[in-house]
Amino acid sequence: MKNLLIYVNASKTFHEEAAISVKVQIDNSLDLGWKKEDLVLATNFDYEYNGVKSILVSDSNYCLHNPHSTKTNVILELFDRGLIGDDLYWVHDLDVYQLEVMDVDMGMADMALTDYGRMPRVNCGSIFFKKGARDIYGWMKEIMYRFKTDEENALMALMTNNIYWTNTPSRNIRGRMEPLNMLGTEHVGERVKKLNITYNLIAYNLTSCYAMADKPLKVAHFHILDRQDAQSKAKPSMVDFYIHGNNKLGIPLVPERLIKIFNNYGIK
Repeated sequence: MKNLLIYVNASKTFHEEAAISVKVQIDNSLDLGWKKEDLVLATNFDYEYNGVKSILVSDSNYCLHNPHSTKTNVILELFDRGLIGDDLYWVHDLDVYQLEVMDVDMGMADMALTDYGRMPRVNCGSIFFKKGARDIYGWMKEIMYRFKTDEENALMALMTNNIYWTNTPSRNIRGRMEPLNMLGTEHVGERVKKLNITYNLIAYNLTSCYAMADKPLKVAHFHILDRQDAQSKAKPSMVDFYIHGNNKLGIPLVPERLIKIFNNYGIK
C-alpha cells in the first residue's frame, strides 16, 4: 500500500499547521512500519524531510472554488503521468493521523471510505483507492467544476445519481437537488465501499461514532492548532479533545506512541 499526502498552495510553502503536520505524518508513518518508498508526498514546491522527497505537481491543480478538493485534481495528474500503479493507495488530509497498523479489505471495490457516522455523507478526508478508480476521479472533477461544488458532493452525486449544489462553496447556504444523469456513471455506487468509521474518526457525534467504530481505532481526524474564532474558543481544543480526553467519553483517543511524536513538535 502507498501512503499519499497532497499539498498545493499558491504561496508554495506549508502554512503553520501543515508545516508541523507533514513532519508528524512522515515520522508517524515510519514509526508504524511504512517504507520510505511507499510514502508519496505531492506538492507544488520542493520539499524533503527525513528521507522523503516530494513529487512536484502543477500549480493549476489548486481548486479555487474549494481548496479542500485540490486532492482530486492532483490524483488525476498522478494518473496521467503514470505515477499511480497497481498498489492500493491511501490518500488523506494532513490532519488525518494513522493510529495503528491497517489492513483494509477492499473486496471488489475500486474506492473505499467512511461516512460521517450518523450522517450518510461520504468523508473524503481518508480514501483508499486502486488504479481502477481513475474514471471515478475524472467524473468527480467534472462535477466539481460544473456545479462549483466540493469533492464530497461530487462523489455523493455519482453514488446516488443526485447532485445537491449551490453556486457558492459554502455548505451553510441552501442549494437545490437535481438528477445527475451522467452517462457511464450508473454503477459507481457498487464500486465504492463504505468502511467502518474507525478509518476516519471525527469529533462529531463522538459517543455514537466511537460505539460503532472497530477497536483499536485506526485513524483520527483532527486539527492540532486551534482555529482563532469565537466559536472554537468556546469549545475544547482538538488536542484536548483527542489527546487529553476532554470529550464526552473522558478518554484519550490517540495512543501514547503518537502523542510522543506530537510532543517532539511542541504539541503538548
